[in-house]
Amino acid sequence: MARHMHPWRTGKNLFDLLSQLPNFGVGRIVTRGKWLHQFPNEPCYYRITRVKVDCTKPELNSGEAWGIPTMRGYSRPNNEAQIGSAWKREWKLIRKSEEEEFTAYTPKETDFHEVPTHCKVPPLLAEMMKRDQQAQGQEVRDDEPILMKLKISQGFRSRAYQMSDKVVVMDETVQTDV
Repeated sequence: MARHMHPWRTGKNLFDLLSQLPNFGVGRIVTRGKWLHQFPNEPCYYRITRVKVDCTKPELNSGEAWGIPTMRGYSRPNNEAQIGSAWKREWKLIRKSEEEEFTAYTPKETDFHEVPTHCKVPPLLAEMMKRDQQAQGQEVRDDEPILMKLKISQGFRSRAYQMSDKVVVMDETVQTDV
């Protein structure tokens, strides 16, 4: 019985592509067929920065590669990441003549979301913290809520950001879209 293969999984793996290029493709742009299918109007790719090839393999088709990722047109500067899924047979090399056109995309401001930097501590935890402060002889103020710092993922797939110069407190009312 034949297994169904997606059209983006019938290409070459990453090291099959890189082993045929000078300097193992450092400086070139590679993308996955899945990304081309999922986000046709927003480019997702890696710009190869360094490659460590497993020289024990005669075909030089395995190893590790690092690059600067761009997901849906957005990349964080100086964010080199190890390329995962290098073994999957869906990688495509972008021609040098097409690189400028492929990477010419500016993300819209509406694609990014400012998230709060702090939120109020739950009431039970706040009471426990106040009792601990009283037991240690510290001054307890009831007029100011106790805030907890939030930290968001700063990975290359994240489109959320926090303003570091101001404190933004999360609202108590949470709206959900139904």
